[in-house]
Amino acid sequence: NVLLEFEDTGTGFSYMDKKEIFELLSTTKQTGTGLGLVSCKQIIENHGGSISVKENPTRFIVKIPKNDSNP
Repeated sequence: NVLLEFEDTGTGFSYMDKKEIFELLSTTKQTGTGLGLVSCKQIIENHGGSISVKENPTRFIVKIPKNDSNP
C-alpha cells in the first residue's frame, strides 16, 4: 500500500464533526458545499483505498493499494 498523511495545524474539530465529516452535504463552513471530502472518499475507494481522519491535530490518512504492474 501507499500511505499518505496530511496534517493540519488549525483548531481541529469535534467528535460530532468527525462522525459526519464524510457525509454528503456535511459542512461546518458558511460557504461550504459539503462535496469535497465526500468526493475524495469516493475517488479513493473507487481505487481500492481508504481514507480516515484523526483529530487534534487534524490528520487525514489515505491508503491506496500499490499497483505492481508496469504501464
